[in-house]
Amino acid sequence: MRQRQEHARDRRTVAAALGGIGFSVLTLLAVIVANAPGGNYTTSQVADYLARGHRVPVIIVFHLALLGILGLVAVLAHVRENIASPSAARIVWGTGLAAAACFAIGWGVAGGQVVAHLEGGRAIAIPPAVTYLISEIGVVFVFGCGAILLGLALIVLSVSSPVRLPGWLRWLTLVCGVAGVAGLTFFPFFILTLWGLAIGLWLLATTRSARSASTTLQPTT
Repeated sequence: MRQRQEHARDRRTVAAALGGIGFSVLTLLAVIVANAPGGNYTTSQVADYLARGHRVPVIIVFHLALLGILGLVAVLAHVRENIASPSAARIVWGTGLAAAACFAIGWGVAGGQVVAHLEGGRAIAIPPAVTYLISEIGVVFVFGCGAILLGLALIVLSVSSPVRLPGWLRWLTLVCGVAGVAGLTFFPFFILTLWGLAIGLWLLATTRSARSASTTLQPTT
């Protein structure tokens, strides 16, 4: 019975670890492939974004980005269970879910714009400046609302669970949280995504260590 419980716990931990890694990898892939217009406005940038050869990959990474959000929810659910303070756990969970919703909305805006041009064809005559505006709204949901809310959740996590996380991961969580709050400036967003990768690898490592220790302690017959 005890072994079954340990195996079930290990499976949940591995699922959370893969979720964290998946969030980081798939989000970065989506950002790179989508290459949504942002920053200084240029007509050529919008034209490249709406190029026919670019539309299908954007739709594909839209689905991958949403899968990454599922991974974020999975790792946050696991983290919530390991926060000593109930109030802090609720804050991290609630703020993290709000961040996941903002990420989904942002990718929905980006994907919706591409689908509109893909399905509407030449009948969709939208000025490049309007396309840029819509794209920036999607970018703000991802790099702004989503990143800031997730960053705040990570800051709360880093200061509320000093015992459950190793020192290096707690400090990295704090750094990634601060970077998330500054995510709208673009480059700090990529620092934020390192958290999912770091906690995912740590969870995998701790699960493997726990299994090794359990095997070592098994009585021999």
